Amino acid sequence: MTEIRIAANSLLPPERVLAAGHDFSDRRAAVFPAVRLEHFQVHELGEDWADATEGTPAGIGVNWERCRYDWSQPDTVIATVTASNVYAIPGSSWELRAHPADGGSRVEMIWRREFAPGVRGRVFGTLFRLLGKPIFRRYAHQTLKNLSHLEQPPS
Repeated sequence: MTEIRIAANSLLPPERVLAAGHDFSDRRAAVFPAVRLEHFQVHELGEDWADATEGTPAGIGVNWERCRYDWSQPDTVIATVTASNVYAIPGSSWELRAHPADGGSRVEMIWRREFAPGVRGRVFGTLFRLLGKPIFRRYAHQTLKNLSHLEQPPS
């Protein structure tokens, strides 16, 4: 399994960052750069869990994953992949953590990935291992920037 961890600071309080992780409205696409509304479907939504499919165009076609989201534990949202055209099951997940720090929060995003057999899995698995850290660092920072912009009151 390949794991990428990115930590960043945000001026937003941890509860706002975590709330974005389990906001399954159309606003999700405005926060998370990889979410496209045309490839986004909420199958079920509970009090502290969700079953959703998200996808993003990637080269030829769309990479998609269906995840069981769980935010029942404090300071954490975990998305466990239950089906995908690129990630192996079991073994793939995404985690969002946020803790108070310096008047805002310290945010950590963790991608744990195993890749499916086949051409798509091999290609994206290789890219993930070789280029994943800088790509996901930009992704994490863009996500927090998007969320900060959405949280600002209109002027």
